Amino acid sequence: MEIDKLKESIVKELDLEQTAIDGTTVNIGEVELGNTQKLVFSTSFFRKKKYFDIRTWYLDETGEWKPTKKGVHFSFEQAEEFNKLCQSFAKIKELDIEE
Repeated sequence: MEIDKLKESIVKELDLEQTAIDGTTVNIGEVELGNTQKLVFSTSFFRKKKYFDIRTWYLDETGEWKPTKKGVHFSFEQAEEFNKLCQSFAKIKELDIEE
């Protein structure tokens, strides 16, 4: 699928704000890690290739969120393997039921 069409489809399908698109990146969501850190989940496009990115961001002294080097970046082709590992996390969590 053409990259611009894919970006628009992601925003529509996931019911995201149009502002989620920032150039070649679509921010999908985030998880707060504290007052000054968060994980940002996004897709990006570079040289006609599609990537997923999960990156730690921090709040700088001016109040602006900025990315760190901490994170993972992988191609769409690797998504199935990543998804299987995430499902393993979910299964492990289910095993940890307090009695």
